[in-house]
Amino acid sequence: MTRLKLSLIICLALFCLSLDFPVSAKDQFRADTNPPLEIQVQTYPAKLYAGHDAWVAVQIILDPEWHIYGNPKGPGPGLPTILEARSLPEGVLADPARFLPAEKLFEPQLGPDEWVWIYQKKTTIYMRLSTADSLSVQNHQVQLYLQLALCREGICMPYKTELTAALNVVGTLSAETSVPQWVTKEIQLTHLAETEAKTQPESPETTPPKADEKQISQVDEVPEVKPRPVMPGLEVGGLVKAALFAILAGFILNFMPCVLPVVSLKVLGFVQQAQESGRRVALMGLSFAAGIFSVFLVLAGLASFAGYGWGELFQKQGFLIAMIGLIFTMSLCLFGLFQLPIPHFASSGESVSMQRQGYFESFYKGTLATFLATPCSGPLLGGAMAWTLRQPPVQIFLVFACLGLGMAFPYVVMSIYPPSLKWLPRPGNWLIHFERFMGFALLATVVYLLTILPENMVVWIVLFCLFLAIGFYLWGQMTSLSDSTRRRIAVRLLAVLIIVVGGWLSLKTFPSLAWYEEPLTKTEESEKWQPYTDIKLLEAAKENRWVVVDFTADWCPNCILVEKTALRNQDVVETFRKHNVLLLKADLTRENPPAKRLLENMGSRSIPFLALFPPGEHFWQPFFLRDIYRARDVLRAFEIAAERQ
Repeated sequence: MTRLKLSLIICLALFCLSLDFPVSAKDQFRADTNPPLEIQVQTYPAKLYAGHDAWVAVQIILDPEWHIYGNPKGPGPGLPTILEARSLPEGVLADPARFLPAEKLFEPQLGPDEWVWIYQKKTTIYMRLSTADSLSVQNHQVQLYLQLALCREGICMPYKTELTAALNVVGTLSAETSVPQWVTKEIQLTHLAETEAKTQPESPETTPPKADEKQISQVDEVPEVKPRPVMPGLEVGGLVKAALFAILAGFILNFMPCVLPVVSLKVLGFVQQAQESGRRVALMGLSFAAGIFSVFLVLAGLASFAGYGWGELFQKQGFLIAMIGLIFTMSLCLFGLFQLPIPHFASSGESVSMQRQGYFESFYKGTLATFLATPCSGPLLGGAMAWTLRQPPVQIFLVFACLGLGMAFPYVVMSIYPPSLKWLPRPGNWLIHFERFMGFALLATVVYLLTILPENMVVWIVLFCLFLAIGFYLWGQMTSLSDSTRRRIAVRLLAVLIIVVGGWLSLKTFPSLAWYEEPLTKTEESEKWQPYTDIKLLEAAKENRWVVVDFTADWCPNCILVEKTALRNQDVVETFRKHNVLLLKADLTRENPPAKRLLENMGSRSIPFLALFPPGEHFWQPFFLRDIYRARDVLRAFEIAAERQ
């Protein structure tokens, strides 16, 4: 009996040792140095142009008998697979990851209705990257984070890793700059990831989520829209009308608040020159007009060959800082702190007072006035730009030249027709006060431009302006022509050194050493306005809901005007509430590829622009308002939509 019992005990022990008991995830993760999967990262297209989209494909190849969970994963236990972008180049935005349809795995040991979505053998996760037009031509790196759970019968272990995708931006056409057709077809089968796993209907017939949006040509992309103007008379359909509108719009730009301070200075110059020779007055006026024309030609080149829209230069932080510094410096000049240095060839043989009104100074004032006009979109300009910016370069340059002609017209007339100067008042002491008043007007422009910058940069730009003031004070007040040449050179070198070092400290060093945290994105004044995304627009289309998209920017004063006067009007707000409108703000203050893509889809490249998408079958035929519109124009759009339903 004793031997029999011992034999039974040994057999039982050997049997137990032969069983495959589950191993904890932690122990398995440590023991398995070679995870049972292979990961490959590809970018489609392999080469792309700045401003176009790319798709990152993360292919996961699993060893036999292993599986990972989908996203969503279903009601059963497990860890959904997650792919996120952790580090992106400046000017690149990433959409949520997209997953192929998964297969259902029932887990009856956990309950009759417990099941999960899983992938076996292999799967591919896609992520769309939107790039800005300003993205440099080079090979950029995108850092990704992948998290999943590797499972087989009785064993599960977490797995996470960081991946790198290449974004190769080129400037020349090649076969590698297009997405392969098989990739496009596979992407059309995918669905969006969910941040949290949602419980699926408790039905065995439940199918994995898939893209079944019949109206959408590409997955989760806004289809081609057919916009309808609320005021069709302001739209442009040909070169002749575009040229006429451009001339009138250019003339109106002279009265925009952005331009008025600089234009007033030019009128002041005509007052001072009224008693001089007609030839000098004509050359000064034509120099100002030449400055206007030169900038419009530059803008035409940017629009033709770099894809820039009206006012988009103000999205560039460097350009904005340069404009703030230039306008602030000009205001110091008007307060008499110093005199602008005019090149010798522009003022040879003339008095100091006439040097200040030299040809070079008139030219640069014309360029400054035109750059300041670009954030403004006066009446007629939006319609002209919407048509022009879709045309070949020759027509773009022609219409931009008409804009320059319209803006320069008053100064050309006063230059070549001296009798027109008779209506100007005679020079006197009042000119000094007028000049100082214009200095304050330029300071107000500086304050406005500061509001466009990110909040964490404002204090440093103000500090930069302080260094500018100190430097130019030394230049203009600490030396004079009676001083020795050595002293003048030493003082002015010190002034330049203060400005250069101050700029380096305030724009580079101090911001990088700042101890504060990066502020959150500026919140909307009304919680009802949400940042625009393609997904929100597509979901509203499915929900049969009104959508209003406000294309705006902090650097656009007319956008702020229409928001305060039209979109916050009590009747308009009540109409939005009555129709349960989804309010989306497409903010173009800085690069925003999805918003820019929709604006171009609407056939426009300038703001202010308001798109109103009606519910129902005509959703993708939105109404729109451009330039400066009123509250009654917004209400009229709702009335027209109601009449046509």
